[in-house]
Amino acid sequence: MAVVKLAGRLWPQKLKYRLIAAVVLFILLPFFLLQIMAYQRIEASLSLEFQEKAGKQLTVMKSELAIVFADMFRYYLFLENDPVTQQALDLGTSMEPGERYRLLSHAAERAGSLRLPSQVAVTMADIEGNVYLSGEEPRGGLDTSFIQDPAFSGLDSGGGYQWLSGEVLRMYAVLKNRAGEAAGYVRMDFLYNSWLVETSRNFLLQQNYQIVDHEGRSLGLSDSRKPIAPALVRDIIAGMEGRELNQLLDQEGTAIVSGTFFYDLNWYMLSYLPMNNYLGNMNAIRSQYFYTFLAVSLILVAVTFLIASAISRPLVLLRRKMAQSAEAELKTRVQEGAFAGEMRDLAVTFNTMMNDIQGLLLRLKQEERQKEALHYRMLAAHMNPHFLMNTLNTIKWNVLDKEDTDTADICIALGKLLETTLNSEVELIHLKQELELMHAYMYIQNYRYEGLVAVDYQVDSRLEYALVPKLSLQPLMENALKHGFAHMPEDARVTVRVYARGRELIMEMEDNGTGLGAGAGDAEDIVREADRSGESVGGDAFLRNKAAAGTDYAGRGKRRGIGLANIEERLRLLFRTEGSLTLEALNRGVLARITLPLLISNPYAEGGGEDVEGAAGGG
Repeated sequence: MAVVKLAGRLWPQKLKYRLIAAVVLFILLPFFLLQIMAYQRIEASLSLEFQEKAGKQLTVMKSELAIVFADMFRYYLFLENDPVTQQALDLGTSMEPGERYRLLSHAAERAGSLRLPSQVAVTMADIEGNVYLSGEEPRGGLDTSFIQDPAFSGLDSGGGYQWLSGEVLRMYAVLKNRAGEAAGYVRMDFLYNSWLVETSRNFLLQQNYQIVDHEGRSLGLSDSRKPIAPALVRDIIAGMEGRELNQLLDQEGTAIVSGTFFYDLNWYMLSYLPMNNYLGNMNAIRSQYFYTFLAVSLILVAVTFLIASAISRPLVLLRRKMAQSAEAELKTRVQEGAFAGEMRDLAVTFNTMMNDIQGLLLRLKQEERQKEALHYRMLAAHMNPHFLMNTLNTIKWNVLDKEDTDTADICIALGKLLETTLNSEVELIHLKQELELMHAYMYIQNYRYEGLVAVDYQVDSRLEYALVPKLSLQPLMENALKHGFAHMPEDARVTVRVYARGRELIMEMEDNGTGLGAGAGDAEDIVREADRSGESVGGDAFLRNKAAAGTDYAGRGKRRGIGLANIEERLRLLFRTEGSLTLEALNRGVLARITLPLLISNPYAEGGGEDVEGAAGGG
């Protein structure tokens, strides 16, 4: 969590800097790491390939050198078993020197396929000290110093030969006759430095070869100007135990050092392969790659900065304009011609939004003024609510004292309606309470009309806590009683339905009255005609009350009453276009339908307030 908070503080807040940071962290840095990994893999692969080739080439060099050693030993065996050589050595000075030299110098020709490299020189002498060099004329006379070389001592009674290494590899051997007696001496000198130089030229990879003894002292080099570092020689020798081939990289990692061991001579042959000769200077390549990537990164960051600035400048301008809009009463506008493409669309959208907000604010002010005017009219139309309620309570207690329970019940129902009507702070109440007010209203009306109006309630019980405008059903019922049943003294029925349809709440009131467009006539004329004829007119009390309540109505279809207009205005103010009131003509009667959004507000606890804004009674 602390790391996340720290990253949040370090992360730039401005858009252009966030874009640059995102490009660096999520594009350049991963790409750089991937390139480094790929470069290292390529370098490691090439290094392994060159190590393998260098090791194989060193093994070939070792094999070639071993062949030279074997040829030198085989030549020694040939000289010891060649009868001509034995004859020339046995006769010694009794044979004419030229003839003896001819016999000895042509020994290599008699050896057939056995050929010594040019770097090997053979020197022979008989037991008297006459010395003969291969490829040269005899020296003449005796050279006892040659046969008195300490390296020959003990060979006549021992193994017959030995190797001595130094700047030149020498093989000392005593040639014996068939009787096992010493017949002569032979020394083969191998110039392995020259051999290394000549042999290494024949390989594809040009390595520097070096021969060292078991203590790491150099014995021979193919290139005397480039000796292998003593530390690398020691490391190679140290890692040779139990291995035929040992390889490592130098400290800079730009050269491959390989080593192998000669068991017979206790020699080590090393090779040094500088990879720069084939791959160029690796450090220079790495530096060039780094500087190239850095240059490309700087260019990309600069381009990103320019693009981010081009994007952020209009946004900064819009933010400044929005900040100024409150002070300028939303009259600020952005010059659309200063931008192009998406930025111009954004400027157009901003100006359109400012125009729409101005229009909405204007309409809101108008609606607020309408609400205030409506509220003022309501206040002006009503007397003091406490006076009315106190007066109604006085009437109730007065009739109770006279045991007139019907009048008391009417007062209670009327009091509930007055409380809800006079409470201007509440706009939405639960459907359950609205139905209770409807019951109270119909209790009073049925008392007036002697119970001739039958009301059927078809309400979904799951919607009892749906929010509806207060006293929204009462004007519909009043409209039906006042205009729908003017000529229907009997069989007056009203059906109240409440149900949900999707996300809408539907409240319907259906009556079986005269319908839309039918003239209501004058109820008083009907009553007077009935009185003159002496005919009995059913529901006389109903008709008389209808006449007293609505003699000014000239037909339900000709104009909408004040109550219906009041419902429409309240629905518009509360729900905008989502609330509506419609009247639909039926074969007999009218269907009034109120449509509004479905809003469910369950009470917090049992016994709590009956609506979200407070009890209908206010206080």
